[in-house]
Amino acid sequence: MTDHDTVPRTAPPRRFYVVGLCDALGLGMYLSSSVLFLHRATGLTNQQIGLVLSTSGVASLLGAMPIARAAERFGLRVVLGVLFAIRCAAFLALASVATFGQALVAAAVAGVLSRGIGPLIESGLISRVRDEQAVGTLARLRTLRNAGLAAGALPAGAAIAVGEEWAYRAVLVASAALFLCCAVVCRGFPASAAAPGRRGGRARILRNRAFLAITALYGAFTLSALLLGIGMPLWIVQRTQAPSWTVTLIQLLNTAVVVALQVRLSKGSERPTRARALMCGGGLLAGLGALVVPLTALGSGGFAFGVVVVAALLLSLGELLITAGTTGAALQHIPEGQKTSHLAALNLGFGVTTVVGPPLISTSVGWDWAGWTGWAAFFAILGLLALRVPGPPARVRREEQEPRTAAAI
Repeated sequence: MTDHDTVPRTAPPRRFYVVGLCDALGLGMYLSSSVLFLHRATGLTNQQIGLVLSTSGVASLLGAMPIARAAERFGLRVVLGVLFAIRCAAFLALASVATFGQALVAAAVAGVLSRGIGPLIESGLISRVRDEQAVGTLARLRTLRNAGLAAGALPAGAAIAVGEEWAYRAVLVASAALFLCCAVVCRGFPASAAAPGRRGGRARILRNRAFLAITALYGAFTLSALLLGIGMPLWIVQRTQAPSWTVTLIQLLNTAVVVALQVRLSKGSERPTRARALMCGGGLLAGLGALVVPLTALGSGGFAFGVVVVAALLLSLGELLITAGTTGAALQHIPEGQKTSHLAALNLGFGVTTVVGPPLISTSVGWDWAGWTGWAAFFAILGLLALRVPGPPARVRREEQEPRTAAAI
């Protein structure tokens, strides 16, 4: 095998990482200030804010697959550039809204794009690497994006500290500027990212039962992330003596764990046995974390604080293993030339969870020990089910073996 054959597939363009990071920065700035912006700068009521945010969430589910199909038809470079330009315009419109109706329309447009852009960046990135390297490549992208989301919270925090309407609107304008930069960077993507998909390459996802099973499993697994982000803060504030700033510590701890360990724990997950073991281990760790949480109600502030840290670490590590394992398993069942639509479908599994998960979790917090024990059993069962995830089709295994044989000769 010549250098010409290997270099293009082992050196993913850095522009994809730059776009992923800038996109996460812009989203982090918005997500960290959106509720207070809608309340203080726009003057919406709590019910109106909830409707605006839920409309954005539902719109994101509707836009993911059409965007993926457009990218497979017209090419990633064109579609991503257009999407970021529209997102920039939507955020500029959102920054200038003054009524409920205006906020609803702007949030809906921004929401349509929110779950479609990420899979496009991911598919463009791994289209230039070998399958065994794709998991690590995606892990590095997720690490950058998590760091970007955390960094985006800093200017949002400054706006919240200022507390003035102009400060909140300035944060959204800054987000729009970052999305415009993303659109410009996309113009420099390599030609392979600009080329439309091959004729007849439309994904037949509904016939890919193994992939659909992994997508459903991933969606159920990601309830552990919502349990950490929603369930634990509610429990801490309502049922424990831990200081309220512990809620912020949980998010910081989760971000630190993801940034430090995401790539390392993803190694080897391209192998079916390793992917299954990671999913199973992630489910068991998430279940153990759920069991630990109610122990916070048994002691004073110091004891509760220590238990919170342990539970947050267990849930964060479980989240990492789940993400690495499901990504590795899913990639084994994605046909060549259909990565964009399949990754969009995988992301859609998490999107559905973000819609149905919050009411389930917020309700279960009121059930005390029974609720947390139920979640522990749920994640443990999912972990055991993951051990039955099928490996790649026999055709894929033969294709992986042939290059190795040729290289040995």
